Amino acid sequence: MKKILILTIFALLPVLAASSLHAQTHYVNDLMEITVRRGPGLDYRIIKMIKSGHKFEVLGQEKKWTNVRLPDGTTGWVFSQYVTDQKPDSLATEDLRKQVESLNQKVSSLKEENQRLIKRNQELAKSLEKTQNELKGIRKEYKELEDESKDFLKLKEEYEALKKSAKEKDQRIKTLEQRISDAFFSSGFKWFLAGAGVLVLGIILGRTAGSRKKRSSLF
Repeated sequence: MKKILILTIFALLPVLAASSLHAQTHYVNDLMEITVRRGPGLDYRIIKMIKSGHKFEVLGQEKKWTNVRLPDGTTGWVFSQYVTDQKPDSLATEDLRKQVESLNQKVSSLKEENQRLIKRNQELAKSLEKTQNELKGIRKEYKELEDESKDFLKLKEEYEALKKSAKEKDQRIKTLEQRISDAFFSSGFKWFLAGAGVLVLGIILGRTAGSRKKRSSLF
């Protein structure tokens, strides 16, 4: 029983190997060109020539030959020694070249973007400097206006004080004028009465003296 199991396993090994190869992508290794033949031998007709790096699918193996299917659907046989599951150096180099070109393009784009950002930064720096200068000017004008406002308020306070003082003095002058007027009227009236009294007294005395003279002349 064990012998039968072992023989069965050995019999299935090529099939398992072929099925595992069938699922993988293989390449023509680093040669210029190889032939694809109708069958597994040099006596079979060449149906196609494929270059190094050409991809194909492995369908099976027979001794030194590998059965392959090309991307266009063509099937044939190639020498197994020209088949590899590793990407050939030529393709790897080409991939690296493409990657380098892509990176160079990215670097170039980054350089352009960096230059654009530098230019934009310079413009922003100039704009910031201009804005700062304008702000300084505004602050200076504001300070001057603030100082002028303080002087104006001070002058206004002084004006209001002088106005109030002048009003008070004007009121005092009017009061004094009224007092002087009242005093002058009162004094003048008194002198008028005094003068009138003297005049009346003189008239009376004059009449009395005249009467006496008349009387003395009669006697």
